[in-house]
Amino acid sequence: MSSSRRTNRPGGFTLVELLVVIAIIGVLVGLLLPAVQGAREAARRVQCMNNMKQMGLAALNFESAYKKLPEGPMDGDPEAVDYSGSPNPAGYNYRETPPAYGGTTCCRAATRRGFNQFYKILPFMELPQVYDLGRDDPPFWPNQPNNGGEDDVAKVAVSHYYCPSRRPPKLYNNNLRGRLDYAGCAGFFQGETIENTDDIPEPPLGLGPRGDERSNVNQGDTPGRKGAIVWPGFGTKRTLGDITDGLSNSIMFAEKSIAKKRYGTDGGDNERWNNSGWDEDCIRWHFPPISDRQAPEFRPGTTSSTAWRRYFGAAHAEGLNAVRCDGSVNFYAYTVDAELWKNLCVIDDGEQIQETE
Repeated sequence: MSSSRRTNRPGGFTLVELLVVIAIIGVLVGLLLPAVQGAREAARRVQCMNNMKQMGLAALNFESAYKKLPEGPMDGDPEAVDYSGSPNPAGYNYRETPPAYGGTTCCRAATRRGFNQFYKILPFMELPQVYDLGRDDPPFWPNQPNNGGEDDVAKVAVSHYYCPSRRPPKLYNNNLRGRLDYAGCAGFFQGETIENTDDIPEPPLGLGPRGDERSNVNQGDTPGRKGAIVWPGFGTKRTLGDITDGLSNSIMFAEKSIAKKRYGTDGGDNERWNNSGWDEDCIRWHFPPISDRQAPEFRPGTTSSTAWRRYFGAAHAEGLNAVRCDGSVNFYAYTVDAELWKNLCVIDDGEQIQETE
């Protein structure tokens, strides 16, 4: 009588089979992860565009109510007074022509009427409760703490003013001050792309002698170089009729460039979101946009000096969003033609806009 022996294989995977499965999973993850990350960035970019769309509509609703676009910020106040109530000329030293540099009143408004354009449009963004934190206090100079409610407003991180590709809404300076990821367009800048670098592009992309951001030529109202956002210290207003190049050919707001490792501390990202004066925190000019990843961490030629950069840019990999004076939002690659970008930033240069983006 014969008998046979049956051998049963143990259940489960062998080590080789397990390693093969792990390798396959790794390959699939490697293939899928960029697609997932790309989809997430696309969603963040769309949210950023929605932020800008709301800002553009709010600015146009502001214009419908007041027959002017929201003014940019100013430093001090044209009616600045000392603590006794007497006029204080130090609070309204507003005259400066290049090559004079850095001698004007700086670096915040004395009271809320000098807060920036993003504060002024809050009621039209369904945020009157934040707007109402500001007050029409006397324009004391030097300023008194929290005059005009500047700190009360600054403590609110307005989600619409943060690009989700860069950061979530957050406060800096011991959780006391919010920031902006967007800036108003003040047209053509006479001077350096980054302060104190001697980097003045050749015409037509640049012009000397250098002026600072508070030089009268850089306050958004020099004929042929005007911006949608204007400095209001002399009572200047920007109406839609001033935009002779056409509303759809003129940028009102765009994303601003901040070096990736300098969020919250960069020269254009270190002050109250609502009250930094006429400053790179909330105002930028015509120079070609630069991404956060390409922006120098510090002032070029130094290893630690803060950079005050005058150009737009963004945290997005390929380009930045901008809202035009008709309320439309467009995405522009960082490779956008430099002269085209300049022409879009200036509202009255008479240049034709021929976009290929």
